[in-house]
Amino acid sequence: MLGALAGCGRAPQAREADRAAAARPATVVRHHPAQAERNAGFLGVVLPRQSVDVAAEISGRLEWIQVREGDAVRRGQMVAALDQGEIRQELAMALAGLRAAEAEVSRQKVELDQAENLLSRRLALPDFFPKEQIRQAELQKQGTQADLEAAQARRGEQKAHTAQVQERLAHTEIRSPADGIVSRRYLEVGALAGPGQPILRLISAGDLIVRFAAPPERARSLAPSQSVTVDLEGTTLPARIEQVSPEVDPPSGMVLLVAALNARATGGHPVKPGSVVRVYPATAARRAG
Repeated sequence: MLGALAGCGRAPQAREADRAAAARPATVVRHHPAQAERNAGFLGVVLPRQSVDVAAEISGRLEWIQVREGDAVRRGQMVAALDQGEIRQELAMALAGLRAAEAEVSRQKVELDQAENLLSRRLALPDFFPKEQIRQAELQKQGTQADLEAAQARRGEQKAHTAQVQERLAHTEIRSPADGIVSRRYLEVGALAGPGQPILRLISAGDLIVRFAAPPERARSLAPSQSVTVDLEGTTLPARIEQVSPEVDPPSGMVLLVAALNARATGGHPVKPGSVVRVYPATAARRAG
């Protein structure tokens, strides 16, 4: 009874205010995932612009490797070597065979000179030598000429064989095909190496790119030559878009992009290939900051 009386005793203005408040819809706080996504940037990874695997051109056992991961190498620098023992023995035998072949050519040349002189003397005095002796001198010269040509052919074959062995010996020295940084060692000393089996991987030094992906609707606003910023563990680095894929990547449903990282503007901050980064368009980066 007291409650009812208290309710009846309220002013008409208060009751009207209560009804108006009840009629108003509740205020809903809405989040904007698209805006949050823009502020989050694009996930990417730092990669070397170029990489190459260094392999031996012949099969053999690794005798030594001169470089380690992180070492800088120059084009033509020897980085590893295969065991040379067997090839050096084969080369010694090939050189000995070549010397013997050259000696045989020299001997046959002397015999040919003698045969030619004999024939010349008999032809110069045909009345003093029977025709049979002149004929024998001609046949001797022809035979000696054939022997010389055969010796020269054997010498040519031996030269070619020696050159092949020398080339194999040179291929035991494994040299860097370009300037770069050793990023990985696949094999160690004592392992068997051969053509197509990488020993080292080299990456381009200081020339880095960032590969990242964007949803198709956001990729429409990105274009080559557009400036972006790359966030690496709190350090902001400038970059410029180089490539925008013309189609959506089927597995991920994203558009793949490549940006060139301005290594000169890193301020001495080390940037390692494989680092995970966030890429922001210039305007988004300013808003996020």
